Amino acid sequence: MKTTTKIQQRFADSDTLGHINNIHLQEYFDLGKMELYATLLGDRIDWRGVNLVLVSIKTDMMRQTRLGDDIVVESWVEKIGTKSMTVRQRLINKADGEANAECSTVVVCFDFASQRAIPFPDEWRTILESALE
Repeated sequence: MKTTTKIQQRFADSDTLGHINNIHLQEYFDLGKMELYATLLGDRIDWRGVNLVLVSIKTDMMRQTRLGDDIVVESWVEKIGTKSMTVRQRLINKADGEANAECSTVVVCFDFASQRAIPFPDEWRTILESALE
């Protein structure tokens, strides 16, 4: 299952040449991850208890993203392990449907009370496995 997040650019996201700064591209991917998590897990995530913590991120830029581009972020769960999962994302320029950038993120299920990674709760695992792309 993929989610698609429309991105609202801000003037401050760009440099003097009208390029979207790479840091802001990562913020766009974060917005996409938040929508994916909310869609799949909703209020099951306890932001003070058991939740998801980013442990690795890799972003590839294929071409420029410019201020005013009509862009969306596609997000999906690619792989699930015992305590971690890989989320894949693409920043799509709607004008031609091509990806401007791609991102691969590894997140772990983390228990803030014990301060350690834990296996996904069974309910989460069932939901995440049903959403695999």
